[in-house]
Amino acid sequence: MLKINLLPEGARKTTLSPLEQLHRTPLVWLAAAAMVLLAVALSVPVALGHRELQTLNAKIQVLAPKKAEVDQIQQLLHQLRVQEAAFRGLKRGQGLWSKRLNVLSDVTPDGVWFTELTLDQAKGLVIQGSVIGEGGSEMVRVGRLVQSLQADPDFAAAVGDIQIESIKRVQEQDIEIAQFTLTGALVTASPAAPTS
Repeated sequence: MLKINLLPEGARKTTLSPLEQLHRTPLVWLAAAAMVLLAVALSVPVALGHRELQTLNAKIQVLAPKKAEVDQIQQLLHQLRVQEAAFRGLKRGQGLWSKRLNVLSDVTPDGVWFTELTLDQAKGLVIQGSVIGEGGSEMVRVGRLVQSLQADPDFAAAVGDIQIESIKRVQEQDIEIAQFTLTGALVTASPAAPTS
């Protein structure tokens, strides 16, 4: 069906489609206002959460050095407890350790001397020493020392798996010296065995 409007253009009534008229209705304005209010209502908790997160991060930054100190103290306490347990074990076998140190002295080859004996938490017994370098024989002497310690039943009963950790050559005036480090894990002995 065809409609013809013969009125002059100034007197004609323009009719808008319902979709074109929708933006003029109060319902659209109410929906837009509700969406704006919803966005604001959602952004307020996010902003508050962000501010709280910043406050907590600032507190963490303040507490970080104190936490590091506490961690360091706890680590030191753990090391001291391990050392205490090792020394108590040594005290229980005090007579045996004097024999073991005598064994260490007896099997030490000529030209080898010890500079330090320590107990380390991770490595066990650490023996540091030096040997005079004589055309490569220093390696043979250190190897012979390790084999002799491993072969002695009294020493091996307390210190197991003795290994050469490092050997380093140094020149002191006209003498070549090889500095070595031996390590051996301490074997935990049963406390019931009496010492002689």
